[in-house]
Amino acid sequence: MTHALGARDARTVVLLLHRATGLTHEALAALCGLTQSTITRALAGQGLTRPDVITRVLSALGAPLTTSYPAAGPRPRSTSTRWEQRLGQDATTTLEQVRALVSGTAPEQAVDLLEADVHRLCSTYVHTPLTELYPHIIERCRAALHLASTLTHPEQSRRAHIAATRLVGLQTHASMDAGAYAHATVHATAARALADRVTDPGLQAWVCALHSLIAYWDSRPDDALRAAEAGLTHSATDSNLTRLHALRARAAAALGDRRTTREAIAAAEDHHGQMVLPGVLGFPQAKTHTYAGTALLALDTPAERRLAIAHTERAITLYTGPTRSTGDLLAARLDLATAHLRNHDPDGALEQIDIICASPPEQRTASITQRARRLIPLTHSLHAPPVREIRDRLAAFTPTPAGHSPNAGR
Repeated sequence: MTHALGARDARTVVLLLHRATGLTHEALAALCGLTQSTITRALAGQGLTRPDVITRVLSALGAPLTTSYPAAGPRPRSTSTRWEQRLGQDATTTLEQVRALVSGTAPEQAVDLLEADVHRLCSTYVHTPLTELYPHIIERCRAALHLASTLTHPEQSRRAHIAATRLVGLQTHASMDAGAYAHATVHATAARALADRVTDPGLQAWVCALHSLIAYWDSRPDDALRAAEAGLTHSATDSNLTRLHALRARAAAALGDRRTTREAIAAAEDHHGQMVLPGVLGFPQAKTHTYAGTALLALDTPAERRLAIAHTERAITLYTGPTRSTGDLLAARLDLATAHLRNHDPDGALEQIDIICASPPEQRTASITQRARRLIPLTHSLHAPPVREIRDRLAAFTPTPAGHSPNAGR
């Protein structure tokens, strides 16, 4: 984007903006000060070559009217950084101004912009430090609730309520990541009230999953099981159906209910083909294997440990790419380390703990810290050379700093 703006390539700027935000052609046209047909042609690789139109588009997006560069040679890094900061500030200001404009005069475009923001935040939540995202989540949540209260068109109101529910759900996740389960419950209750205003089974199932997550990490497995089973009554047809079965398995395992655990794991695997929404909204196959591994570990027999290792190793294999959930990957590695320690294999455990302890501090959420602390007692009966190193590393790892990266519902 920076290169395209510097080259004053308006067509590429529009194309990149479309890819990054998912805005409709109509919303892009309003943002850029162009007609919808011009946007359509630009996205098809045509038009946007007239100097006056290029200037109008770039100005609308907050770029300076003129930009001069040295005739040759690279720019100093500090100049590039200042320029990128300016572009970021201008882009943010422009979006805020456009949101204010369209919310009063074009509610359809306002809803489009809101949905694009929610898509971006939900997608990036699983791999971005929370300290970077939380201010944006709060600002967008307030804007969404205000917009939802002003819309009179039924479909626009429904879409705004769904967006607001998801943003409140992100606040719920943020509280869980900090271990603030009472605050998470308040947000989850608010999300349920919003979700009940629209008839969206997937959304209602997702909110029930939030309640199950909170209860599980707050050491209330009975409540976690009930919340997951309540979510299944909504008959979701996306990956939230898989999520609820996996949550049910994990809660049942914490209660020692082997039959329900195995049934729920099988049900979760049976629904792998469901549509997976982006980021924190979805429940990909890797996550299913992570939950199965956690549940089987809780049952703690040699046969179930072997199955847990197989599920967890499969999860680690599936968590690839820059947009993977960093928290889920850490959870899988911690479960694998747990299985190795219970099998009296400190070398295998240390291999995973080395990787875990190399993760940045902002990825150490409350649930990750809980898992790591549970490893320490498992070392007490072991006396092999790696055990002391494991204890030292875990002792240094478990203090949780303020400001976490998302765990995305582990």
